[in-house]
Amino acid sequence: MKPETGNRRQSVNGQRRGFTTGACAQAAARAAALTVAAGGVSCGAGKDGTHPGSPEKPGAVEITLPNGETAGFKAVIHREGVCSVRKDAGSDPDITGGARIFACVVARQDGRFYVDGAEGVGRVTREGLAIRPGRPAINPVPLRHIRDEARRVLPRGAEVIISIPGGEQLASRTFNPKLGIAGGLSILGTTGRVEPWSRVAYQESLLPQLDVARAAGVRVPVLVPGAKGEKAAVAAGFDPVAIVQAGNFLGMMMEAAAGRGFRRLALLGHAAKLAKLARGNFDTHSRRSPAPLDVVADAAGSCGLSGRQARALALLPTTEAAIKKLLEAGRREVLDEVARRSAAKASKEFGLKVEVFLTDGGGAIVGKADW
Repeated sequence: MKPETGNRRQSVNGQRRGFTTGACAQAAARAAALTVAAGGVSCGAGKDGTHPGSPEKPGAVEITLPNGETAGFKAVIHREGVCSVRKDAGSDPDITGGARIFACVVARQDGRFYVDGAEGVGRVTREGLAIRPGRPAINPVPLRHIRDEARRVLPRGAEVIISIPGGEQLASRTFNPKLGIAGGLSILGTTGRVEPWSRVAYQESLLPQLDVARAAGVRVPVLVPGAKGEKAAVAAGFDPVAIVQAGNFLGMMMEAAAGRGFRRLALLGHAAKLAKLARGNFDTHSRRSPAPLDVVADAAGSCGLSGRQARALALLPTTEAAIKKLLEAGRREVLDEVARRSAAKASKEFGLKVEVFLTDGGGAIVGKADW
């Protein structure tokens, strides 16, 4: 493979943009196909795409990303037909940053083009995603671009195998196990670019959970803010398949649930997050919505606590402290009232029948609003 160009680094507001796993796989596939075309031999790689002890040579390749941007990638030539690209996630705290993505390309003569995954690339096991069960977790856009790179270089046909050594371990820290993607990472990216600290990218990563839950027959998804909420929901007896992490984007996820035909849902999480819904804060990030001590204090007043007692709750440093004080005083009904207000506000806003379960810092349910 003749080097074509070097990496081009671009920044946004002083932070570097990175590349998706899909763009890296596309670049590795082009590089590997070029070595096959130049050498005239097919690759004899194993399914894992690695060749311990084989000589390595540096190279570079240029591709057109799905967004139309031209980008250069450094590549390592492991042997004819086997190349790898190390993922540069830019300034984004992406756990796949630094992972090496391999492509093994085998020339064919029948005009057909196949793309498959091997070591470290997940395999879809459930309905509801854009990829049917049994297929590698290579999303449609990167799949098309990987195939197109092989077709441009080897027009008579090719087989491309993508692998990511260590991908299975990395995948355990992603949503893949929850989505029913087993054995590794997904090859993702509709643009080819990773935007630093992208809220949109994170929001989009949450939505497939609803699709998988619906395909599995779930009628009432249980939205939780994060991993602690999920653990609490499992401990409370909810079906793990129904549990959907929503991060701080509870409003977005409730709207998406309604759009997918769900009519009922449950919310379970720490009162410090879910009580914010009572005043219409559906993005619960602390930068965009303050602690809900005012909600707790107002609910306390409506439940018969004196004005002095309510004001004392509002002046506490954390919502957790307010929970502790109310439980010590035997006033759990205040937390039930907070849950009722949150459920009522969410139900009205999104046209859903919403049930709310409030937890404390240890994951115990301390307040609820049942249907």
